[in-house]
Amino acid sequence: MIIDLNDLEEGFTDLDFEELPEDIHIDDESLQFSSPVKTRLSFYKLGESLSVQGQSSVSLGMDCVRCLESTALSLDTRFKFVFQKGRPDNVVDGDDDSLIWLDDRGDKVDLGQDIKDYILLEIPQNPVCTESCAGICPNCGENLSTNPCTCKEESIDPRWEALRAIKE
Repeated sequence: MIIDLNDLEEGFTDLDFEELPEDIHIDDESLQFSSPVKTRLSFYKLGESLSVQGQSSVSLGMDCVRCLESTALSLDTRFKFVFQKGRPDNVVDGDDDSLIWLDDRGDKVDLGQDIKDYILLEIPQNPVCTESCAGICPNCGENLSTNPCTCKEESIDPRWEALRAIKE
């Protein structure tokens, strides 16, 4: 997602992009994207400073961690960046993640890596198909959200067997 800064006029500019995940450097083969990444960017250019607000949305398929069924997730992320030319000598990169310093000769900027980072942060570590998902039975593996389990829950931890013998 390369933006030519010379194409932007002073003031507000809106741009829409629709790109494949690979185009913005998302190369993780474990992620199953079912739609392109749709991004809307609003630029505000004032002299050597450029402010960007954006929103990206994408759909991907993941397995529910409770029932192991495939589920579709829609991810929406919002982000803000400020680009500035002419970094002072006493300022170090990394002081502010939303402030990006540009080279004085830099006329193009690639937002793909930055947008990728925001999208990857939105992916849940433990995706669930629904909040009410009951998961699977640990004994027979039946999906408890769709079918009731018929196995008996009399499995006793063998470590407690000696205490049960004392009770009897």
